[in-house]
Amino acid sequence: MSNNLTLNIENIKKEKDGMDVLADIFFYAVFGEFVSPEDLERFKWYGIYAQDEKQKHFILRVPLSMGELNLNQIKILSFISKEFSDNSLLFLDEQKVEFRNLKIYDLPNIFNLLQEAKLNTYFEAGHTVRRILTCPVNGIDDTQLLDVEPLANKLNGTFIGNKNFSNLPNKLQIAISGYEEGCNVQFTPDVSFNATKDTKDKIIFAIKVLDKIIGYITPAQVVKTAIAIANIYKDFGDRTNLQNSSFESLVNNWGINKFFDILNSTVNYKIEKNKTIQEQTTPRKPRMGINKSKIEEQSYIGCKITSSIIQSSNLDNLSSLLEKYSASKIKITHKGNIIILDALSANADDFAKDLEKINFNPFV
Repeated sequence: MSNNLTLNIENIKKEKDGMDVLADIFFYAVFGEFVSPEDLERFKWYGIYAQDEKQKHFILRVPLSMGELNLNQIKILSFISKEFSDNSLLFLDEQKVEFRNLKIYDLPNIFNLLQEAKLNTYFEAGHTVRRILTCPVNGIDDTQLLDVEPLANKLNGTFIGNKNFSNLPNKLQIAISGYEEGCNVQFTPDVSFNATKDTKDKIIFAIKVLDKIIGYITPAQVVKTAIAIANIYKDFGDRTNLQNSSFESLVNNWGINKFFDILNSTVNYKIEKNKTIQEQTTPRKPRMGINKSKIEEQSYIGCKITSSIIQSSNLDNLSSLLEKYSASKIKITHKGNIIILDALSANADDFAKDLEKINFNPFV
């Protein structure tokens, strides 16, 4: 193998696509052989990492679509943590769940349980388009201009697990938001689509590349534009130097104007470079604490978590409270906290007090 890390990774991907390593994962699990460095690199496409050089333990990261978990999924994740992961898991600030101290021979059982919960680890990492980032109170905050869940689902359905986008020069992170200012994530996404309104009161999306607005499109053009951007990066991103392989490096090398011109030439509609938009003056609601949902008779409760490590017993306590108060789903925020999405307003105060008792603190 070459000493050039970039060329090594490019050769690894040419020899076998990261999406094609699933059978090898099961092979290693059954026969217990030492995982080759090449396959360890490919394992990242499925969220698997060696925890130590001797490969006694492994880490598995599970990306969550829109950061959401329903009650059944929470229970299955708790079961996995009890059976295979030392009775704990982590809520990560990338809207992912992480299991540690796994044995490789347990991975097939864990994958089967995740499938039962309608979860998967496709494109957790590797040179892929990652899960689309959205705002944690999307669809329930009435200050939001648009519920972007249908578009986020279309984007995830287009990219995640699609071999056409499993071999990029490096990762590509896309976000979509129903707020003009976007989502409050911990880093700048490569590409963002942020809802706004034009002077005719129509919803349009600002395309942000590396946090700079380059143009405006309609909601119906979002998925096509995202595909065009991903294909440009796939075709023109640097595959010879790992330090220059990022999407950011491509844009900086070309300049934002050249990138816009190439993007505009690859789609069969005109991206409006300059557009007069309405200024949005309504501040978005807080994330933490009890807040009225736009869904009638419901509230959402944002809870701060003091530690990213969640004991399975505490996850079970959370499940019990969700059932007690007739709630069914949560979201992990971009800061690794949680939001109860569908609390009944009539008993939200009592719910919040009980959450505080199990160290999910709404009173911050």
